[in-house]
Amino acid sequence: MAEPEESRDGSAFSPEDGDSGEEYSPTPFDNPFFLPALLIGFAIWFIYDGWFNPDMEWIQFNRVGAAVFSLLAVWFTAKAVRERRADSRSKGPL
Repeated sequence: MAEPEESRDGSAFSPEDGDSGEEYSPTPFDNPFFLPALLIGFAIWFIYDGWFNPDMEWIQFNRVGAAVFSLLAVWFTAKAVRERRADSRSKGPL
């Protein structure tokens, strides 16, 4: 069994814990606006397919999907805006 090592701040951690003490590097998936952008894209696609594409007029699923994805996009966009505002308020003035 490996001995716990000491990190820079003095706390002990073990390499087996999966915490290597390295900095966290964010990915594009960590952005709170990633999911709303994806949902807006799906909503636009379903709106086009359900209402404006003459070849797909008989598929009612696209019209229902347009409504569902539009509502989800609005909900998660509002949630992301609230999260971003809370983060900026918690940081305070520079």
